[in-house]
Amino acid sequence: MPGTPPRPPRWPSTPRPRRGARRRAASLTLGVAVLLITSGLLLALAPAQPPPGPDQPSAAGYDWSARRPPGPNPDLLAVGVTHGQYSIDNWGDDDARASAMRVLGATATYQNQHIFGWGALNPQPRPGVYEWASLDRRMRLVRATGGTPVITLCCAPDWMKGGRPGETDWTRLHAAPRPEHYRDFAGLAVAVARRYPQVRHFLVWNEMKGFWDNLRNRWDYEAYTKFYNTVYDALKKAVPGVKVGGPYVVVDVWGDPTAGGRPSTLAGACGTIDRRSLDAIDYWLRNKHGADFVAIDGGVVTRDSGQVASTTLATAMFGGVTRWLRHRTDLPIWWSEFHVGYAEVLGQQQLVASAVAALLHMADERAAVALLWQPERLAEQEYRGPPTLWTSTQSAGGGRPLPLAEALAWMQRLLADPEPADAVSWPVPEVGVLHGRHALLVVSTAGREVEVRVRGQRLRLAPYEVRYVPLPDTAPPPAPAWWTPALDECLSEQPKPTS
Repeated sequence: MPGTPPRPPRWPSTPRPRRGARRRAASLTLGVAVLLITSGLLLALAPAQPPPGPDQPSAAGYDWSARRPPGPNPDLLAVGVTHGQYSIDNWGDDDARASAMRVLGATATYQNQHIFGWGALNPQPRPGVYEWASLDRRMRLVRATGGTPVITLCCAPDWMKGGRPGETDWTRLHAAPRPEHYRDFAGLAVAVARRYPQVRHFLVWNEMKGFWDNLRNRWDYEAYTKFYNTVYDALKKAVPGVKVGGPYVVVDVWGDPTAGGRPSTLAGACGTIDRRSLDAIDYWLRNKHGADFVAIDGGVVTRDSGQVASTTLATAMFGGVTRWLRHRTDLPIWWSEFHVGYAEVLGQQQLVASAVAALLHMADERAAVALLWQPERLAEQEYRGPPTLWTSTQSAGGGRPLPLAEALAWMQRLLADPEPADAVSWPVPEVGVLHGRHALLVVSTAGREVEVRVRGQRLRLAPYEVRYVPLPDTAPPPAPAWWTPALDECLSEQPKPTS
């Protein structure tokens, strides 16, 4: 949105229970596979299908006029988006906007919007004065595309953080409200909830921005939790029935645990999780007045060394962190952001495979929600960025679906009619499968061809291919999903060092 700055940078220096048979079955599974291969019993495999071009949907051609995703199902992963600075805005090209709206309607169950920033102007520039036009516009977009709306209660008007009433300093968007204004922000949250009664889910703040304690070199989780409780209490009292969650903290990962973080015992080939992130989650869980879900944020790129593991292992990080959190709470787990890296156009296919695999790991560990950040690609001639769902709507010819959109649209179709048993399996470490009753979504995270057999289908997958595979009526049911081979290697609880 003109006048709205891009997302501020991150702050500096800042299981699902498995049946015991999984590990016992792993060696048997490998032994059987070796026997089959060496005995020459495998039939000829279907030839690899080249993945779609970096800016084109696959030849299968998803029907973008198809029905919209189902409403949220508490027993399944719901995939959605968080609208960013640009997202099907009214001043874009009409045809491009119409195309993008069809893509959005087919791919996103939840649609999240911040109240200030990322496409929305200051909603309360001075005490008692509200300006809703920009937020109204985004909420109309959510309604027009059939999304289930979510609001992130961030950020705070300047007068709540030391600025002058009536002024907006975009360079201080990330600043937290001062403690004496916590109740004022809670009042703003109530005003938002009353204006948009269709919104039943609220995230309190974004990435704990402004709650970093430089002196103690850690998150000021005590201050954030006090702020959260103030907002939570006000919403629950004034608008019964709404669902509220936090702490929306970034789960930082370090390649070298001594590079600047505080290493935890949650570590492996994917890196070492920063204990300061886990401490913030633990404190909030112990001291919150209440919550309807717990929100976290993370990515495969470490703070110091880039991505240190292969795509196959790195994407398992989302399953590993979800499993760690499941051991601490029964609350639904929301990935309010999940990041798989940046690439130029020619590298986007690998990122699409990473994103799909990440979602399968979340689903396998029974996360509830995953929100893709900034679904619209920026209008840059030489694009380098994360995978997105559609091209820029700012000019004619835009709003075109990108490969990740088609993958998520197929995923939504399968999530609407999943296999009743284990919906996710990993027949080999590099291949993840989402099982529907009548079709599969298969993703390869390998940079080479991979051969695999799933539900009677023999497939040869191209590097980083995502494929939708219809199943014949005679297809066998999925084998029990006892094993997620990459998960423990990526992240697991390590023994504490002895002094």
